[in-house]
This record gives sequence, structure tokens and C-alpha cells, in this order.
Amino acid sequence: MKLSSTRCSLLLCTLLLPSIAAYAQSSHSPDKPMKEDGSTIRVDTDLVSVEAAVTDKHGANARALDADDFVIYEDGVAQRISNFATTDIPFNVVIVIDTSGSTRDDVQLMKKAARRFLNELRPGDRVAVVAFNESVQLLTHLTSDRNRVERALGLLEPGSGTAFYDALHITVDAVLGKVPGRKAIVVLTDGVDSFGSYTFERLRPELEKANTAAYFLELNTENFTEAGLLRSCSDRAHFRFSNKQLRKYYDSVERTRAEQPSDHCLLPADERRRINQRLYEMARSEMTQIADRTGGRVVPVSDIQQLEPAYAQIAAELRTQYSLGYYPTNDAHDGKWRSLRVEVKRPGLIARAKPGYRAPVE
Repeated sequence: MKLSSTRCSLLLCTLLLPSIAAYAQSSHSPDKPMKEDGSTIRVDTDLVSVEAAVTDKHGANARALDADDFVIYEDGVAQRISNFATTDIPFNVVIVIDTSGSTRDDVQLMKKAARRFLNELRPGDRVAVVAFNESVQLLTHLTSDRNRVERALGLLEPGSGTAFYDALHITVDAVLGKVPGRKAIVVLTDGVDSFGSYTFERLRPELEKANTAAYFLELNTENFTEAGLLRSCSDRAHFRFSNKQLRKYYDSVERTRAEQPSDHCLLPADERRRINQRLYEMARSEMTQIADRTGGRVVPVSDIQQLEPAYAQIAAELRTQYSLGYYPTNDAHDGKWRSLRVEVKRPGLIARAKPGYRAPVE
């Protein structure tokens, strides 16, 4: 899902998105400093919001918890929970779908699985759809109109190349950036980036600040891709590495620029295998880091037929999450990473949440 054919040209799609109005939270909590007239003086950006999924030892989602059942630690210090919301609160979710070359025969199944995911959501939940190959397309903005989302899914068409990190940047920054409330992205991809300007290193700080859980349905396309790479360059069906992929691979093995081949067709078969294997290893590691850092997770999908239950699994988790908020005792705006730990007081229950966040900067 990451490679271009010989007929591909690099085209990075520019999305002109309407601005989203700024949101101000009207309610206040006892933790906010107050002026003498009773108005708050603490800005809402200081509020740390944490989405927590709670399961028992069998992996079943736990329901009917309240704020007193939770403890949040920031850098080892217990915090006072000032905001709490149950699963009754709607959330905003973006379905992000990789439509690059290796999905050409599976687009109809992908559409069907995504529609199943829609059926698992509640009427008040808002959904957007983003598709990407070597370009990125916003097929619909956030909406609770299911017919509109259905029409957007109907627009999915296969292409070539994978602007994976550009797609995540546009989703988190432009689609969800100013949206309040619970947010998640659900990405169907193999995670092997090949086009666009964004890299994992450039994107990671944005994701740390986004307060958006990232879930990945990780498709297994490695063998399919390797077969295409090993074809002769005279075969019109062959795959080739993009320049971005070759740079990433050779940087990872610390080979100097002078030692880095720039022509895919001059690479021997064993070198192509090594590069492909390494790119997939890095992709899996980077998806896991993103999921862990944002409080989401990676769900491996070894066969396209497993998509529907995988989507259903993620939808069930989103429906049973708890939203916790607090104003940190450490109110320094120093841009440093703060570790988080969420615990549940009830025996036998385990909470999973993002492991930290980056403090704002003055």
C-alpha cells in the first residue's frame, strides 16, 4: 500500500478547509481560580483531558463508573479530577482509509466494513472521512448526517503511493484541530509512508498535543508488496520504492548520502527485500508509538475479511470510554513532557489511557 507504479507522479493535494470557530467552555469547576466577581481567570487550555478505556481481566469493557472510581497521576502526583463525562457524551471520529495500489481489489470490502463501523456509532456522534494514496482527500467534514457519510464512502477509489503522514497531519490539524470534546481517528493502512512532506519525526509533536486517540487497523501487505518489488522494471505491473522511502531506509542504516542508490531499478533483489522488510518494521513501530502516545491502539488485520469485526471492536471501545479532566498542580507552561497514569479503584479493573502530554508553551 505504499508504492507507486511506473506511471505515478507525485501530487500532493492541498485542502482548503473552512475555519472552525473557537470554542470556549462555559462551565467552571472548583479547581479554577476565581476573580472576586466569580468569573474564571484560568484559560481552558490548561485543562488536561484524558480519555480512558476500562476493561476487566477478560477484556470486557467496564460500564457505570463515576469520577470517584478514578485516580489520575501526573509525574507521580495525584491530581484532583474536575471534569468527568460518561459514554453518553458524543464523540468526533475521522475514518481515514488508505486507498493505495495494494487495496485495488479490496475497495468494496473496505467500504462495507466502514459502513458497519458507522452502524456501531450513536446518532449524535459526528464522523468525517479522509482517503489517501499519493494525495489526500477530505471526502466529508464532521457530520452526524449518516447519508452524507455513506455518500463519502462511495467516493473511495484506489490509487498509488501512500501519503500516510500527510494524511494524519491534515486529519489532526485541519479536520479536528479546533473541535472540542472527545476525538478519535481510525486509520485503515499498512502504515508504510512513501509520499508527501510530513515524516514521523515531524508529526509526532503534533500528535502529542492533539488530544486525539489514534487507532490503526494494520493491514498486512508485506508479501504482496515484496512480490511487486521483485518484478523486473520492464514489467508494467512492477512496484518501485519512492525517493522518500529510500532516504528513510538508508538514513536508518546510517549510510552516507554518497552511498545511497537513487535508482530503484539498479537495486539487486536481496537489497529490495531488505529495504522492504525494514520499511515495514519501522512502520509497525511508528504506528505502535503513535497509538501508545495518544491512548489508542493497533489492531492487526491479517486478512481483509477481518475488517468488519476489527471496526466493531474499536467502536465498542469508543462507546465505553470515560472522559476525565483536571487542572494540573504543575501549571508551568514550559513545553515539557508530563507523564500520566490512570488507575481504577475497583478491584479487577484496568484503565488504558495516553501515557502523557506535552505542556503548553507561553
